[in-house]
Amino acid sequence: MNTFEERLRKLQALMGVGEVDLTVIGPGANMLYLTGFSDDAGERPLLFIVPPEGPPRFLVPELYAHQVEEVAAFPPTHIWSDSQGPEAALREAVRGLEAERVAVDDDLAARAVLLLQNALPKTSFSLASPLLKELRMRKSPGELELMERAVAIVDQAFLKLLENVTFLGRTEREVARDLEAIVLEEGAEGMAFATLVASGPNSALPHHRAGGRRIESGDVVILDFGCRVGGYCSDITRTVVCGDPTPRMREVHRVVLVAQEEGVRTARPGVPAQEVDRAVRGVIARAGFGERFIHRTGHGIGLEVHEDPYIVEGNPLPLEEGMTFSVEPGIYLPGEFGIRVEDIVAVESGGARRLNRCPRELVRVN
Repeated sequence: MNTFEERLRKLQALMGVGEVDLTVIGPGANMLYLTGFSDDAGERPLLFIVPPEGPPRFLVPELYAHQVEEVAAFPPTHIWSDSQGPEAALREAVRGLEAERVAVDDDLAARAVLLLQNALPKTSFSLASPLLKELRMRKSPGELELMERAVAIVDQAFLKLLENVTFLGRTEREVARDLEAIVLEEGAEGMAFATLVASGPNSALPHHRAGGRRIESGDVVILDFGCRVGGYCSDITRTVVCGDPTPRMREVHRVVLVAQEEGVRTARPGVPAQEVDRAVRGVIARAGFGERFIHRTGHGIGLEVHEDPYIVEGNPLPLEEGMTFSVEPGIYLPGEFGIRVEDIVAVESGGARRLNRCPRELVRVN
């Protein structure tokens, strides 16, 4: 049994436990996880249909049929053409399936859901995320190896950025483009998300997109970026200063580093995810910046940049070996600056291991 067959059997077992008669997966991370293939088919329905036992059914637009045959672990079973439309092929694909309770991919297009409702009029629908997150949260050694390769690329790219790229007088967008070029030169198959470069007062905005502001002497600059290798993501944040940092900048950065270290130390098998968030938040609160830490401590990462487990108050999920997630405390002072440091960790029997290895210090750049 290969990896994808094993994943399929595990999904079918979970469907039995959850009393789900059919799971329908569209393009995206879940399809890639289950089949080894995914492509944005646009308006054309591309559906991986999983019954509780037996082989899956794969509804594929004709223009993707050859790609699915070449790449996917499972062959296309129902191919439809643009002239015919998908309706008849979908009805045939679900024929004979006693499906009263269907779990659909969380991001499945509305058009595909409506087609399913027409093909299965007596069916109740629910989200498939409870099933899929149970499978995907714990990474196999092979998955972890791909993630470590993606992390190594962004680590090296950050070091090369410091050595070769000028910040002063250039726009955030120009620095972001340089950084992405370095990441791709290092062997990434693509960026994991739009690179964030936030300078000066923009650094106090946690998800500021790289824009046209020119970086000035004395600016704090947050760099948040990631890449993909074999479909798996990395994610890193480092904070630098264009020129000499002020004592206030150094103090805020010190608090962020201590908080992150406490979060990594707390993360180990059996510890609830929210306890890691509490540990990080406690350090920042005791330093007097509690109200300026305005987001969760971390997010799971794998085939998606943001996935389970989420490291946040209210999530009692016990951490397990194989889980991977970010630990990324930040302090944001509106009108002044913000500082964030982010590393990816993997939970092992003895605790959490950092995958990122590049320096976390407050580096001076020119």
